[in-house]
Amino acid sequence: MIKKMLKCSWLIIFLSLAITAFFGWQLRKISIENTVRMYMPQSSESYQRMLKAEEDYGSMMVLGISMETSGETILTPEYLKIVQDVTEQIANVDYVESIDSITNMDFIVGEDGSLKASSMLGEDYSGTPEDMAAIKQRLVDWQEMYNRVIITDDGRTTQLMITLQPKDENGDMLNSKRQMAALHDIQKICETALEGSDLEVRYFGDPVLSDNGYTFMVSDLLILIPFVALVVLLSLYFSFHTWSGTLLPLITVLMATVWSVGIMCMLNVTFTIIGSVIPVCLVACGSAYGIHVLTHYYIGLDKIEGEITKENHAGAIEYGLKDVWIAVVLAGVTTVAGFISNITSPIMPLKSFSVFAAAGVVFSLILSMTFIPAMLYITPISKVGKHWRNKNRISAKLKMKLEKQLKRQGGKTSAEATTNTLYMVYHFFSGTKPRLIVSTAILLLVAIIGFKMLIVDTALVNYFPKDSKFRQDITYVDENLAGSNTLYLIVSGEEKEAEEAPAESAGESVADSVASEFDFGTAENNVADSVASDFDFGTAEPGTADDFGFGEASNAATDDFVFADASNTGADFGFGDMADSSEAAEAPKQYYMLTNPEILKAVDGMQEYLLARHDGIGKMVSFTTFIKRMNQVMNAPVNDDKLSSIITVQQGLEMLHKAYTLAGGDKSNVADIVAELEKQLNFNGIDYYEIPYDVAKYPVSTRSELGDLVTQYLYLLSSQQIQRFANNMTMPTAIRTQVQLRTHSTADTAAIIADAQAYAEKHFPKGYKIDATGNGEMEYTMTKMVVDSQTTSILLSLAMVFIIISLSFKSPWAGIIGAIPLGLTILLNFMVMGYAGIALDLCTSIIASVAIGVGIDYTIHFMETYRTQRALTDDLEEVTKNTFKTSGRGILTNAIAVGLGFCVLLFSRFIILRYIGALVAVVMFTSSTLAMTVIPGLLNAFDPKFMWSKEQKEAYKKQLQEEN
Repeated sequence: MIKKMLKCSWLIIFLSLAITAFFGWQLRKISIENTVRMYMPQSSESYQRMLKAEEDYGSMMVLGISMETSGETILTPEYLKIVQDVTEQIANVDYVESIDSITNMDFIVGEDGSLKASSMLGEDYSGTPEDMAAIKQRLVDWQEMYNRVIITDDGRTTQLMITLQPKDENGDMLNSKRQMAALHDIQKICETALEGSDLEVRYFGDPVLSDNGYTFMVSDLLILIPFVALVVLLSLYFSFHTWSGTLLPLITVLMATVWSVGIMCMLNVTFTIIGSVIPVCLVACGSAYGIHVLTHYYIGLDKIEGEITKENHAGAIEYGLKDVWIAVVLAGVTTVAGFISNITSPIMPLKSFSVFAAAGVVFSLILSMTFIPAMLYITPISKVGKHWRNKNRISAKLKMKLEKQLKRQGGKTSAEATTNTLYMVYHFFSGTKPRLIVSTAILLLVAIIGFKMLIVDTALVNYFPKDSKFRQDITYVDENLAGSNTLYLIVSGEEKEAEEAPAESAGESVADSVASEFDFGTAENNVADSVASDFDFGTAEPGTADDFGFGEASNAATDDFVFADASNTGADFGFGDMADSSEAAEAPKQYYMLTNPEILKAVDGMQEYLLARHDGIGKMVSFTTFIKRMNQVMNAPVNDDKLSSIITVQQGLEMLHKAYTLAGGDKSNVADIVAELEKQLNFNGIDYYEIPYDVAKYPVSTRSELGDLVTQYLYLLSSQQIQRFANNMTMPTAIRTQVQLRTHSTADTAAIIADAQAYAEKHFPKGYKIDATGNGEMEYTMTKMVVDSQTTSILLSLAMVFIIISLSFKSPWAGIIGAIPLGLTILLNFMVMGYAGIALDLCTSIIASVAIGVGIDYTIHFMETYRTQRALTDDLEEVTKNTFKTSGRGILTNAIAVGLGFCVLLFSRFIILRYIGALVAVVMFTSSTLAMTVIPGLLNAFDPKFMWSKEQKEAYKKQLQEEN
């Protein structure tokens, strides 16, 4: 078979190069993505909830821009002109859905008894000092909405929030490439607009993460792959001192890498930060198979006596393959077993790493067994063995001189010294049963302590070093603005049961309140008259639609406001066609409405509760923020006697004392006291900045009527911004709370979600539920996925290790002994991560696969050698020493080589890949050390029969028979 293969050498070489060229051409289609949405399984409940939220409230794909001045304030006509120009230009950029800035955000005001979304700059803004003062006053009037959202506390920085369309023109999710294109267009606009000013601009959000991730990955691939190739090249040269021995294993593994990554590109599998580890991993690990083949090939050359001919050269190649192919295939299979363990992960990048890293190992194995022999076979005979024999002569002379020198000094050769050192390490830790038990117990204790310190965090921003511009900009935003991370809480009304859903619409029909001309009664602002004059339903003639100025009357007055959920009575305001009252119609679904003061009050209370408990929350804005503002505006006093009357000193002192007491007494500050005074006087309606809830405070008799009041507010206001917080502007069945986070810890996010859910369970009225969504929630959900997939992959890989070793040694006890050091290696890896503060995340979760995939080779290598030596003698100490002499140095050398290969990742621009490089180096050390301490300790302690030769087993049986 091998001879036939060698005769097809040119064909093998041609096919190998052709396949490499084909897959190399596929690399041009490489797609790089690094967003939370990319990592999140699209079939997951979390991802689907995010899509549903975007349908109801608009996109959650946000790009933030902050502009900071070195002067005293950003609120100058010159700076506002820059912000205004930038805002207008960005609004026209492809894939931009909306933009909020200080120059275009809504400011809710009252006008002629109605509500109006005015401009923050004012209707007649011209940049005068009076305009600047007015803007500052508006920012103060609604601080819950604006503070740290569009301007910092010190007034030196303003923020623009750009929402990108979640899908492209084809209906596909907006990928990183198009996000980055939009970002680059926006950056050009800002650079042009800010030219000549002192404004410092910062960018943050998903598109910025994608852009920086793309730049870092391209930089890494261009630097790290040549670097790791150089490391392997030097390692090969010092091992073989021949061009064939140096170049062929490297060429083989590079070809395998091209094949693996090329298939990824051909199948349109997205390349992520995790995927960027694949080339380094394959070059570091895959060269081992070529090294094995060449090592045995050179042994075959050494056996040739006399002149090398075509025939005996082919015999040397054949000898090398026959002697090593079983070991090479077994090594490849075990490595694949380790890498493939993440195949069960629901996270696509982990699954992709598992599949294509394993595929790369298989390709390396195949090419080592075909391409390398073919290349050796076509090598001119005049070149064959020339460098190898020269190297052997030189090495032999140097070796003899060194050994003579060492013997004169009473020393040992380097091989003997290494063997003795390894044996001494084994003997110290595992030389006897008590030592094995004690050392293992101590190791487990230290490892478990470190394991308990391990944190799980999947925040993608943590992949970037803290000194990078990207992280520095995020840190600035988190410290000075509301925060760069976002979590959304969705409060929704559940469907009512049949007995709870009357023919009327939810709550007490708003028809009654509308029919009574939006009468606000005797509230202090007394706007009833003006409202009634503008929205006079009471005097409308039948058949007209002039009430809200919609022009021509329709044939039925009931058609004016008929909403989707209206019954056939026509009294409940539903858009769409009215059902004929004479016809039987199926009852529409009824939901608990979010205009109910009970739930609105509970949501507002939840916000206060969460803000008080979590320092990581920078801001919370919700539907209730708008309701409170509308309630304030509609109840602002007009020519109020309290504000125009003269009070006595006694009255003033009483008011001040009351304000001081309500503000907290000696624990209060000036701002709190002033706020209480303003409430007493209802200055600008501040006493009504609340959810309408107290029946005694409003001209109503029941709380359900307050719900109608909220509904009326919603009819009066037309604002694009509020539409992002309710799924229906007038009859909402779900509302959204936006939580801006100054933290990127998924543990913090988890605590916030848990507290929100606990609060809802305790305080929300019946029929309402709460769900979380957004980037923060998806990252939190991924932590659970990482833990679950890590547990599954470890158990799966250990099970495969058990099966492979059990089959190899024909004993389940062999599988258990072989799995123990690998299990300890994984535990030690988590221990190091715990002590070092390195989080278990999407990237570091692959280390367990690498540990098992590579570490199992050391285990099998040592056990195979031990079995060979055990067949020669019953003296277990001699068996152990000979095993170390035969395989100990090779295991150590291979571990160092692989560890050094992964250490190339220390030069990555990603901090997370630096961690992987360091951790894999540690794993190589621990897996090789444990293979040479725990395994011989167990084998010598129990002397299992699966290690005995057939003759030894028969001798033992005979001895037992004689004793009996």
